[in-house]
Amino acid sequence: MGVVANDMLPAPGLEGPGGDGATRTPPTYAYLVQVSANGGRWNADWTEPAGGFERSVDGASQVARQVLRRRFVQMRADDGAHWRDLWFRVDVWLLGPATGGPRRDDPGDTPWGRQLQADGGAPDAVEVRTPVQVRKEVGG
Repeated sequence: MGVVANDMLPAPGLEGPGGDGATRTPPTYAYLVQVSANGGRWNADWTEPAGGFERSVDGASQVARQVLRRRFVQMRADDGAHWRDLWFRVDVWLLGPATGGPRRDDPGDTPWGRQLQADGGAPDAVEVRTPVQVRKEVGG
């Protein structure tokens, strides 16, 4: 499995209004990492912070891959192998005026990924890894 994304085009560029070349802050994304024993029912990954925010010009799909990559790097240092048979999933939502609804540019005013999920907001990207892929990426 891989990425399911609504962001087939690159994330909004860094040019200011009118393409005048003025730089803007990269878009902000909220994410939620979840685990599953069977790939069917998902729960928050409680071993690490399950959600957060990330700014990126590379789009929701890239943010999803980066978040999982960081999580797997953390898992390499984990003495226990509780993760060996788990599925991992990360949902990513673009935040900001272009997305409409209650979302805002300032993460302090924005619900975490868990709240966006509870509100039924469809993620902009979803990245899933099976247990075999997790073991390969973690190196165990």
